[in-house]
Amino acid sequence: MWRSIFGRKNRKKDSSAGPPRDYSIRDTRVGDVISIVGLNLEYDDVYFFVERVHRYSSHGETWQEMVCSDGNYRVWIDWVDGYDLFVTATDDPNPSGLSVVGLTEEVLVEPDEENSIDNSIEVDGDIYHYKTSSEVIFYQDRQGSGQGFYAWDFIRDEGDRVMTVSKWEGRPFEVSFSEVIPPANITLYPGDRNRPGEQGDR
Repeated sequence: MWRSIFGRKNRKKDSSAGPPRDYSIRDTRVGDVISIVGLNLEYDDVYFFVERVHRYSSHGETWQEMVCSDGNYRVWIDWVDGYDLFVTATDDPNPSGLSVVGLTEEVLVEPDEENSIDNSIEVDGDIYHYKTSSEVIFYQDRQGSGQGFYAWDFIRDEGDRVMTVSKWEGRPFEVSFSEVIPPANITLYPGDRNRPGEQGDR
């Protein structure tokens, strides 16, 4: 169905049919449509429907996650609007265990305790530099009182890939990888901003 709605096949786009220039990923709401360039060549002409938007917070910093689908594929796009807009994306729905990527709990203790960006670890021959670790509160659909978990973030030496290790209560450690995407590579096509009950909180 999404293939017929959003036109999955390659075709030239009418440059005059794009969204207003003042819309960006910061304005994302459920019901919007996005296109993304750079995550995977197969996705460069795919339009994704924004199904859900979640919020995370840690020590006063807040970031968003949108879950998008075109009916066949699903992507998760995170962004934090700090000094600069930092965007990551992944199409992998299955996190790995620590042992799968050659990590242990002990390996995570040192960067967490020292909290220094001088720390780094090696995974599959790549060097990942420690970025941060802290308790994070997850707000599903940007609502409710939230649920806490602990997370470590590392960024690859080239600055193009992020590794996140998360630990939820009652669940094993989970390792996920996402790609750093230039904000300009994501185009937002806003849905109906006048729908009753539309949530605009971020």
